[in-house]
Amino acid sequence: MKKVIILCCILPGLATSFAQPISRQTIEDSVFGWRKLYHLKGATESKKMDNRVYSIAQLSVCDSLTNWMQASYIPKGGIGDVRKVIFPKASVYSLYNIGLPQGFGVTSFLWSMEWKNDKIVPIQETEIPWGIAANEVPGMSINMLSTEKQYYFFMEEGERFFDVTSEEIRKKYEIKTLPQFKKYTTWHLTSSRYDRNAGLVDAVLLCKNNQLPFIPVSIGELIQQTGVMIQVKHEQEKKKIIEKAQGNQRDIDYFTKYENEKFEKAKASVTKLLEKYKARLADHAGLHANYDYIDLANGYDIFTRSQIEESPNSLPQLFPVYKLAPNTYELCKKDQPQWILATWSWVTSEANELYMHESIINNFNFDYVYNFFFDPGKVKGQPYKPLRSPVYKEAIVVATASEASKKNTTDKNIYFFEDFSTTGVGKKPIGWYARSSIEGSTSVVAKLDGLEGNWAAMKGHYLSLNLLKKPLPQNFILSYELVAAQNFTWGAKGLTLKLAKETTPGNAESYLTLKLRPGSGGNDGEVTLETKFPSPPGYSNGIRWYVAPGFSNNKKNNRITVTIKKKDEMLQVFIDKTKIAEYEKAIPSALLFNAISFDCGGNSGENDKFYISNITIAND
Repeated sequence: MKKVIILCCILPGLATSFAQPISRQTIEDSVFGWRKLYHLKGATESKKMDNRVYSIAQLSVCDSLTNWMQASYIPKGGIGDVRKVIFPKASVYSLYNIGLPQGFGVTSFLWSMEWKNDKIVPIQETEIPWGIAANEVPGMSINMLSTEKQYYFFMEEGERFFDVTSEEIRKKYEIKTLPQFKKYTTWHLTSSRYDRNAGLVDAVLLCKNNQLPFIPVSIGELIQQTGVMIQVKHEQEKKKIIEKAQGNQRDIDYFTKYENEKFEKAKASVTKLLEKYKARLADHAGLHANYDYIDLANGYDIFTRSQIEESPNSLPQLFPVYKLAPNTYELCKKDQPQWILATWSWVTSEANELYMHESIINNFNFDYVYNFFFDPGKVKGQPYKPLRSPVYKEAIVVATASEASKKNTTDKNIYFFEDFSTTGVGKKPIGWYARSSIEGSTSVVAKLDGLEGNWAAMKGHYLSLNLLKKPLPQNFILSYELVAAQNFTWGAKGLTLKLAKETTPGNAESYLTLKLRPGSGGNDGEVTLETKFPSPPGYSNGIRWYVAPGFSNNKKNNRITVTIKKKDEMLQVFIDKTKIAEYEKAIPSALLFNAISFDCGGNSGENDKFYISNITIAND
């Protein structure tokens, strides 16, 4: 017999008050939504910025993009807002902006939330962007070459996932392999138009017939244009020297001599590069990183990042170089977008960002957007619809409890029992907060070959108990079964149980932690006991180490039972039936614990897994 529970929590408003502090899980699971649903109807007047005029039709595109975004994604674990943007804006810090075409679009921001002054409020510095814009040039500007008449750029990419990220996670979230993006050009770009919190963005380019609207730059052109710009930089440097010297001829002569020497070295480097790559001058150029005048003066190969005369043992990854077509600037003044670029920032370890990413890749209708702008006959008269509803609904299937669970539930001496029997295999443990690991996975329930029942699998994961009746009894016996995987890496992180008295969720006033780590090759494991009971004085505070007898990594399932007994002020710890620690005056007798968690954060190796089950808290 299975039960299905549907969770749907929407908390409107910017700041919501509660009688009690709110846990991190409650915030992560809450759908705060948008500050405002705009339902925009189209622009009614044009706008001017610098010497550019943005038409009513262009600004109406911004309205449509706003509506489509909000129809596809409802922020969860944070609050969102959408802002219309026009660009580029002239800037003394980015002179090459003048060479960029006229762009317009929207940016949505997601702000994480925190408990502060009895309210849930946004953390302003956490704004995470998702933008969609017409005529936005992707990639990184080559500042050495870009001018107000010609813009050069290259598609520098970063690694979206960690090396240890599982194939399952990559398959689920990698835009470069997801079928819905197969027809489009995708990147993981290190550069974007966002001011912060976007060190790496996923990017999807929509353009007519899916043909890049940019011109590939050859190796020959890149080197020759570098030679041209070296002369420009040289003249600029000489002008600066004269301005800075303020008529001091001695300084002018001295620094001009140095600048002339630098210029001659840079020119010589260009000549050497043309000779070195003479057989490949027509090939599409690629850069590993940006470069400048001084790099040429120092004799660096702009492609290999080593000295021009050197032949490095390994070559860096090169990213293709492009420039804008001569008519791009004028075409982008028209009402019709020349291309559409969607970019967003996210990381697997942040639940609200991961949810945003899931909404974008699964809900947002990129095909509709493409057709709307580049093949309108296919969607004529059809309103935008997301691929699936953005309303957050999580179905939790509750399986039938085991006989052991039923028995312990009715036992008056048993305060709490968990064997994960009501959670389906492959699902997050019901009644527990399962925090995402750095790779984006969470603890899930598993079956172990050779062992009965269900087990919560943990590899770099964190679990805290939600359904605990608080506080724990004054005197209790807590036990749990722990399994370490075969060939668990010696020296990897242990599994830590934490019993705490928290003043607010996540803030422990007093606690004890018990960390267990298996030995290797049949050798005993290690136990680390840390206690913090500062008030009243005279109780246990500090760290102690013990042996975990029989806990190693050589068996298929390295299983032990861990027991903690608290009786008044006394604390005892057992591994199986062996008592490894006892303290007569460890914990204040009246102290009541109100939080339990398990943590093995940092583990990522395939064999570095723990499994827990049969967690029991009995009155003593």
